[in-house]
Amino acid sequence: MKKVNLILWIHVAVYMVTMIFIGYGFVVAGRGQEAFMDYLKEDGLAENLTVLFLLGASGIAIYRAFHPPVTGKGFYLFTWIMLAVLFFFAAGEEISWGQRIFNFETTGIFESSNLQHETNLHNLEINGVKINKLIFSQLMGVAIGIYFLLLRPLSVVWEPLRRLIAFFHLPLPRWNHVAALVVSIILCSQYHLMKAAELRELAFTGIMFLVFLYPAQVREVRTR
Repeated sequence: MKKVNLILWIHVAVYMVTMIFIGYGFVVAGRGQEAFMDYLKEDGLAENLTVLFLLGASGIAIYRAFHPPVTGKGFYLFTWIMLAVLFFFAAGEEISWGQRIFNFETTGIFESSNLQHETNLHNLEINGVKINKLIFSQLMGVAIGIYFLLLRPLSVVWEPLRRLIAFFHLPLPRWNHVAALVVSIILCSQYHLMKAAELRELAFTGIMFLVFLYPAQVREVRTR
């Protein structure tokens, strides 16, 4: 019971913090683009919290990888290690791998092809193609939509998909996670200002942290 209560309060805290940041964003947005940019500046509070959520999710994934359930089979270790690496990579990208913290220079392809002249992949532009727009906006947007809106309902009615999810032990979002993400996206879409994507990222990373902390399991999906 104590563990359940702790998980509940962590959910409440993450949702409250996310909504406070989004809500205050509307106050700042009323002051104009410059104030909004300053609110969501590099290495600001919102970005740092996003990084903490990413690192927290990566840490949970590592813990789960080496603490499998008694009935854990299939690709359990592979899935959680890959998720840990993916979210650690995202955290590194978010802070340009500590470039501004350790104050090292941008060199090589990052100097010539990075739109912000920083050491990260997501701001690269190669042959006129912006990596951030193609992969981290468009393709990732589709992947997030499928993951949050389609996977769980489809797993209820399509046995092969349910078996595949169970084999890889893929964590699925609970309905409160889905609702929180949808509300956050709707609210953030009302800004119509540059850098609003930073708040969407904050909401998404916070919710994924909660998904890793308390995922819906395939066996739960099947019976509910």
